[in-house]
Amino acid sequence: MLQNFVVFSLFIAAIHAAGEFTVLNSPKSISFKGNDPLNSHYVGDVLFAAMGNAVVGDSDWSGLTINDPFNLAKGVIAVHVEGLSHVTSAGNVKSYELVGSNTGNSLNALAAELEAANEPVCDINFGQYDEGVQSFKACFGSSDAPAAKPTKNLNPALHNADKQFLQEIGYINAASENLAEMLKPSNVLIIRLSVDGIAKAHGEKSVAVDEANKLLSAAIGRLLAAAQKSSDSVLFVQSTDKDAAVSRSKRDTIQSDNSNPFNLAVYYNQDYPVIFNIILWFMVIFGLSLLAICYAIAAMDPGRDSIIYRMTSTRMKKDN
Repeated sequence: MLQNFVVFSLFIAAIHAAGEFTVLNSPKSISFKGNDPLNSHYVGDVLFAAMGNAVVGDSDWSGLTINDPFNLAKGVIAVHVEGLSHVTSAGNVKSYELVGSNTGNSLNALAAELEAANEPVCDINFGQYDEGVQSFKACFGSSDAPAAKPTKNLNPALHNADKQFLQEIGYINAASENLAEMLKPSNVLIIRLSVDGIAKAHGEKSVAVDEANKLLSAAIGRLLAAAQKSSDSVLFVQSTDKDAAVSRSKRDTIQSDNSNPFNLAVYYNQDYPVIFNIILWFMVIFGLSLLAICYAIAAMDPGRDSIIYRMTSTRMKKDN
């Protein structure tokens, strides 16, 4: 029953979100194998375990394998993109399907856990743009971060979302140039941004979204090259999260299931009615019995010869 519930929960989560967890670079002491989907709730745990920390949880994901526990990742760089289900990646990468839309909360928990352990972490969240800029300056200083050049369809003069996205790409490029000289000595760098504004301004399947994907892919590629140049034991991952429930068009309809045209309920097991009736009538009898006991105790005469008097009286009766 519990296994069926977990599978059903993962199925429901997969309906409402689509994303990927992609490993762009990993040290030799860590390897990623298999194709099992990863619950987005455990993204932070995967990164935390890759650094040699003990993880408390019930995840049984088998994608991460530690080959050498004495030479684990000395640094972690994670780029999380909301509003896209896939970001184009060049080279030999390993991708896993993300189930659910809890990557942001998982990264928040990772940053909080690292800070509680006095481990430096640089969390730049451009979802809150002003706070993201302040976090960038705290990590990289007041270095110049010119915005990326406008494209044919990304026009910062017409759409504020385009302007903000191009500025975020500029900050990622600046991070690539100053990664080795990061003012804040951080072992973990988390960069979060969103393209939902571009999708709302131009449309989800517009050319502008494709151009944003290409700009983002190029910026992540430059950051990856800078990370590989600075150290050979850096774990670099990127994750995407696209909420299908929000992004679905009003005119889109859910495809019908030809195998179940009348939308009948699933018949789980032939013992299900028996178990249901046993539990139901047991609870009914138990409730009536409890009610009768309570009524009998309430109507009991608290006389001196009763058990209530003998157990509660401060002056015990003595035989003359």
